[in-house]
Amino acid sequence: MRPEELRFLRIKDGASGAELWTIYEKSMGGTKGLKTEPRRLHPLLLRDSDGAVIDWKLQARLQVGEGLPPLNRDGDGGQALNQYLRRLKVWTSLRDEAKHQGEQLTPYSFRHRYAKQSHARRLAVAEIAEAMGHTIDVHLKSYARFKPDATAANYAAVNV
Repeated sequence: MRPEELRFLRIKDGASGAELWTIYEKSMGGTKGLKTEPRRLHPLLLRDSDGAVIDWKLQARLQVGEGLPPLNRDGDGGQALNQYLRRLKVWTSLRDEAKHQGEQLTPYSFRHRYAKQSHARRLAVAEIAEAMGHTIDVHLKSYARFKPDATAANYAAVNV
């Protein structure tokens, strides 16, 4: 999710129980007056270097009233989260490692990682776009670089 969306998290009753949603609405760039729809959030669990699942249990933590980092004024969520993370030793270490590799680590890196791993796990583009609050067109314009290209392997497999 976008850092700004942290202030719009809600727990809603769903068909299978409690679900985590964001009710954040942002402008649908290029379409005057249209806003994104609230959406259910779907976790994509991380794995550590040994392959063990890391589950931050965001929904459960919110359900018991655990607080989120301060987000300051509306519209300043990204900047506020960046300020909060810069104070954490682990973030500084990760940021320095990314810089050494010629990469950049920002609060939006969580969102980019979600897109990249969703594509790597071969989820359907339409599902990834929906989960991220995009139309398919907007998603492909922003995240097509993460789409895995298995064209050569697929053609090789059918020619055996």
